[in-house]
Amino acid sequence: MSAFSNKTVLITGATGLMGSHIASFLLKENNVKIVALSRNKEKLERIYKEYIKAGRVKIIAQDASKPINDDIGCIDYIFHAASPISGAVIKESPVDVIEPNVLGTKYLLDFLKNQTQETGKKGRLVLFSSATVYANNTSENITVKEDETSIADNLDAVNSPYSESKRFIEVLAKAYSRQYGIETIIARFSYIYGPVPYMPNTAFYEFINKAERGEDITLNNSDIARRDNIYVEDAVRGVLLIAEKGISGESYNISSNGDLGNFKAVDEMAQIISHQINESLNIKTQVKYLSEKSENRKPGICMDNNKLKQLGWNIQYSIEQGIKETINYYLNN
Repeated sequence: MSAFSNKTVLITGATGLMGSHIASFLLKENNVKIVALSRNKEKLERIYKEYIKAGRVKIIAQDASKPINDDIGCIDYIFHAASPISGAVIKESPVDVIEPNVLGTKYLLDFLKNQTQETGKKGRLVLFSSATVYANNTSENITVKEDETSIADNLDAVNSPYSESKRFIEVLAKAYSRQYGIETIIARFSYIYGPVPYMPNTAFYEFINKAERGEDITLNNSDIARRDNIYVEDAVRGVLLIAEKGISGESYNISSNGDLGNFKAVDEMAQIISHQINESLNIKTQVKYLSEKSENRKPGICMDNNKLKQLGWNIQYSIEQGIKETINYYLNN
């Protein structure tokens, strides 16, 4: 944390899962100042109320696909965490997915380029990429390293606006690094879960809501691929570490590699959620399948995290611990 002392940090997507947790971690260091950007001013004011009053957080309520005004002063680190992740948004509003990824990244890179030219001060962009850059066109479970990106989604795939825009912004960031010397670090996240003030519209949080209401969790089938999941605090520690120690222009998997039971499918996570909420609330929710349960699953991908471990990081949360922390947060708030 000392690396961020007396620094100013811009976080896009500052009301989301990763953005809000990064801010929370950094604000434990008394000399860090945060510029928090999100589309919703009301959410920003609610989450950062005490820090806004103390002059430690400046909020910007705007879409991440718009240029950043240079009146915010010099920035030491940018965490570009703004990106829709809901499957419904990706399917129904693909342009709204592409713009904050592609245009937002371009504007942030230009901001740092102009800052260096005008003030001589270099900032560092930590770009949030995704497990989707590895696609999933295998016939068996595999583990992928950072240089294994030769397989991509079909361009007509529903998810391609998300996965292809993530691939492109990696290329864009590395281009700015080579041509203009902009400090860029690429964080490829596996599937992050954990508590967040405003729940995303994804299956994991829908399961928690249903179970807390005493409703059964219903899934279409049981052959869902397992995936590499990581609890948000482990992910935050990883991304802060590469922000400090990562090599400019390189990519880092921020992932569990399946350690501590984190290689799980969404229906298996639903089972853990149901069990833990049943115990906490003394109710009896169940996970039900609309089709006959199958023992065979589609192949899944784990993301090798040895490159991150070499910087001194290790995963701390098992899947059960992470889900328990998440459920307790919502039960207590």
